[in-house]
Amino acid sequence: PDLPTVGPDDFARRFALRAEKLMWFLGSGASAAAGIPTADDMIWEFKQRLYVSQRGAAPSSVADLSNPLVRGLLQGHIDASGKLPAFAAPDEYAALFEAVWSAERDRQTYIDSKIKGGKPSYGHLALATLLRAGMARLVWTTNFDPLVADACAKLYGGTGHLTTATPDSPDLAKNTLESERWPLEIKLHGDFRSRRLKNTADELRHQDERLRRSFVGCGHRYGLIVAGYSGRDDSILDAFEEVLQSDSPFPTGLFWLHRGEDPPLRRVSAFLKHAAQKMGGEVGLVQVENFDEMLRDLIRNSSGLDTAALDAFVGQRPRRTAAPSPQANK
Repeated sequence: PDLPTVGPDDFARRFALRAEKLMWFLGSGASAAAGIPTADDMIWEFKQRLYVSQRGAAPSSVADLSNPLVRGLLQGHIDASGKLPAFAAPDEYAALFEAVWSAERDRQTYIDSKIKGGKPSYGHLALATLLRAGMARLVWTTNFDPLVADACAKLYGGTGHLTTATPDSPDLAKNTLESERWPLEIKLHGDFRSRRLKNTADELRHQDERLRRSFVGCGHRYGLIVAGYSGRDDSILDAFEEVLQSDSPFPTGLFWLHRGEDPPLRRVSAFLKHAAQKMGGEVGLVQVENFDEMLRDLIRNSSGLDTAALDAFVGQRPRRTAAPSPQANK
């Protein structure tokens, strides 16, 4: 069967009526406009580092990671090793990260370097606007960066309004959910300050069980918007699938925002088709230009919002060039 879809305008109208009953799930693509590299960006950097260190090549010879010839050279080296996953395999990111840096300390240093200097984009500030208005309450994310928290601090005029839970603090997530102390952000792969960053295959397989249980429980009460997320993590897709086993999964809808012309990963496609069998027209892939533009549309279609801080931000800050569209997933 064809992949279920929902038009961007249809999604914006549904969101305006259901916002407070929809939770968000953010992946690295949601941070691209803020200057944070996506998982795809890091995958090619990992391949570049392995090529340079293992072949003794000059870094300048493979410096342009947007060049198809350079990518072909790097991919050929990875394929020839016979030890790493195939191109676009679900575990490609985790395996490459571990191959480049086996020590947790080094992986954390790398992540710190990548998120340093990132500033909230329009999309983050728009999401913070929705959080302050109660039109968004709960954000799940695989991202390490503090951009949602930074946007909330800017909008609220201080810290302390957003609760952020990580794998280091699963009880905080559980207690905040039970008491409905909104807004809440839950970082499934750890915070950038956390000692329990989840990067490698083994770490991803052992996703904190209590956070997973919390997600599954919320999936029986709320709908879900997925933004900027490729679906590479089996542990997270397993949790998504587990929600579908209930009688009323994602009761206010499941909307997967997707950039580029290429189809999503096979497992994501299979998940959406399975969800459509259970939920009918309340499931769909929503084709979007990027995270920021989709949030701009949601703000336009939502009434009663205080957008003064958001309007000032737009006037003060130049817009970044959108990240390139993702490569095809074979």
